[in-house]
Amino acid sequence: MDRFDYVIVGAGAAGCVLANRLSADPAVRVALIESGRDRNSRRAIVRVPLAMVTFMAPALAFLGGGRFMQWFRTEPEPGLDGRRIDLPRGRGTGGSTLVNGQIYVRGQREDFDDWRDGGCPGWGHDDLLPYFRRAERFEPLADPRADRHLPAAAERAAAPFDPALHGVSGPLNVAHMRSASPLARVFLKAAALAGHRFNPDFNGARQAGYGLYTFTQKRGERVTAESAYIDPVRKRPNLTILPGRRVTRLLMDGTRATGVEWRDAAGETGQTHGAEIVLAAGSFVSPHLLMLSGIGDAAHLSEHGIAPVHHLPGVGANLQDHLDISLEYRARTRAPHGASWRALPRNALHVADWILRRRGLFSSTTAEGGAFLTTTGDARPDIQLFFCTALANTQNAKGFGIHGFIMHVCQLRPQSVGRVSLNSADPADPPRIVYNFFQGDSSPKVLRDGLRMAREIIAQPPFAPHLASEIAPGAEAQDDAALDAFIRRTVGTLFHPVGTCAMGTGPMAVVDPVTMRVHGTSGLRVVDASVMPVLVSGNTVAATYALAEKAADLVLGNARPSAP
Repeated sequence: MDRFDYVIVGAGAAGCVLANRLSADPAVRVALIESGRDRNSRRAIVRVPLAMVTFMAPALAFLGGGRFMQWFRTEPEPGLDGRRIDLPRGRGTGGSTLVNGQIYVRGQREDFDDWRDGGCPGWGHDDLLPYFRRAERFEPLADPRADRHLPAAAERAAAPFDPALHGVSGPLNVAHMRSASPLARVFLKAAALAGHRFNPDFNGARQAGYGLYTFTQKRGERVTAESAYIDPVRKRPNLTILPGRRVTRLLMDGTRATGVEWRDAAGETGQTHGAEIVLAAGSFVSPHLLMLSGIGDAAHLSEHGIAPVHHLPGVGANLQDHLDISLEYRARTRAPHGASWRALPRNALHVADWILRRRGLFSSTTAEGGAFLTTTGDARPDIQLFFCTALANTQNAKGFGIHGFIMHVCQLRPQSVGRVSLNSADPADPPRIVYNFFQGDSSPKVLRDGLRMAREIIAQPPFAPHLASEIAPGAEAQDDAALDAFIRRTVGTLFHPVGTCAMGTGPMAVVDPVTMRVHGTSGLRVVDASVMPVLVSGNTVAATYALAEKAADLVLGNARPSAP
């Protein structure tokens, strides 16, 4: 029987970090189990940043994006008039970093200090900063010439990047876009005229302001968790990657985890045993596996015929995600990207620019600029804007032939809290997911106020030559009732689920923040975004990388990270 020191379930951002760091000791045997395919980083559809818009477009399924997707769906949401929301996750070594928008935003200092003060000692901002730095190769500091093409040169020169806040030798390359769209420059000018402050670094001393995003890219290509953390070490003899195996349950000896059972694509079953089992399967799958294995709320497990192994009522609870709406605009010019016949010559040049220089449209995700703003006047932003230079993007996989643009409005700290639970005891049956959007203390007000702030930016003179009409919500939607109806009808998530195996010490906590062990068990840990007790104020992948870097040290018994 093959036995490992660590069996890691899930090869997303957290799983790849753990596989790299735990296998650094040649005496330690590590298995990384993933339901999807391996060796994805060199596939064209993964490497090309623009290809992300194809993963959820049915008309472009022939390109193969569906092979990297796993789909979940909410139950009818009571606060959305019974509407259900589709929830995509990445599948394969690299996980959702194979398909995400690549935006690299850490979150706010207060997010992590709230973790610390809420029962997770050692998880404050200053505790995590060394791990953010250890993960990063921040290209604007590692190679300052790389940003010479960007707009707002004078503003950026007046506020240089702080090397104390960034790493330059980590495995994860973080960079600006290789090519800035002319429309992104329009957005910057309009945001300034709307009275907002330029911010060259959303991961710097302050998050508030408008600017250009940084991305997990290198030389115009997507950087995934696989390419950053697995490809450089995949030849280690003590690291075994087991793709194409969907874990169906944990093997338990009482409250001790001893291995996992899995099923492959051919329907064959098998087992992999280890001294330590680490779940890194994400906020939907990690709690689902715990419940299928008898760890969770005992009454809920018994309802589905599962014998409780350990009563842990917090498993699956505390589900949080970012709320997101899209303002869509039709353009009167061809400055926004589009696949119209008139734009065909320009798009052909973009193809050539990608092939020859890794620049142009295909090196872009379209979401090039954005802002962190406050709807309350408080210094801490509560909304995030994403300005997309095309009508097609990950949240809106349509409009390829129309020249237009989108402004996303994201609520950073929604008050809604949901749950992941069982539909049945069958591992093939997906979990039941309810977000409870706009229930309890949660309301559309923050999104409504953010929508109006976004409209104010679009109404500035720099957009006038390009703007034909507002498609959604439409010029007629002005009062609170009309905007709230639009929000309830269209709101979705930014695919940032967290919290379902939350760290902490209270009665609903699932994971010990000092060891990452599941409370009341042995040989079992969880390391992924599900352990975040509170959603961070920004895209979650950066925080997931840092969380996994710190967790690797906790698993190995190291008090501090090595120097960045």
